[in-house]
Amino acid sequence: MKNYLSFGGGVNSVALYLHCLDEGWDFEAVFVDHETDWPETYEYVEMFKSKYPLTVLKPGSVYDYSWGYKMFPSRRYRWCTRIFKQIPFNKYAPKECFILLGFDYGERYRAKIYTDKGREYRYPLIESEITRDDCKQIIKNHDLPVPMRSGCFICPFQRVGQLRELRKKHPELFCKLEQLENRNNEHRERMDKKPYYSFKKPVREVAERNINQRRLFERDEYPPCECWL
Repeated sequence: MKNYLSFGGGVNSVALYLHCLDEGWDFEAVFVDHETDWPETYEYVEMFKSKYPLTVLKPGSVYDYSWGYKMFPSRRYRWCTRIFKQIPFNKYAPKECFILLGFDYGERYRAKIYTDKGREYRYPLIESEITRDDCKQIIKNHDLPVPMRSGCFICPFQRVGQLRELRKKHPELFCKLEQLENRNNEHRERMDKKPYYSFKKPVREVAERNINQRRLFERDEYPPCECWL
């Protein structure tokens, strides 16, 4: 059966790709572009794609889907991963194949070897006891820069530090995130439902908490986006 490698543009999937290459695996790497990753991830994927074969699938935009349905990605249901990652990937890969996932050895408690409708999931990094630090070293050994942590800029699982970094480095994307949160809660209010905050409080309040108030108004520290929210 053919091997399909799930590529996300982050440390683990890049290291998985290079590790499988070094070990002589025959595989096809697939990147599902849901149009909502950080700009740095897209830059890295383009750089990587110029050096190594990479199949790119485009199922649509998580952000546009969320906006159209007045929704916000949920920690509980994770519909965004299912609709914009798993389903497109499974539609592309044949029913009988191996799918290679980039869980490192430190995440072995998360990994379960199982078969789903003929697709068997494998974890080469865990099989070789490769840790997160090992992943970074593999990337450096191939003379490549270590990528940032991959993920959507609207992801409810991102850390507070990432949210603050988004506010600082990409104010236009932070603005879109805030607008999506507001749109969802306006819709919930019309349905007599309580507001939903994936970070328990409004994203702006979370991002700017404990920041010196004087620095909030320095454009080089927190530049405003065009809508000036």
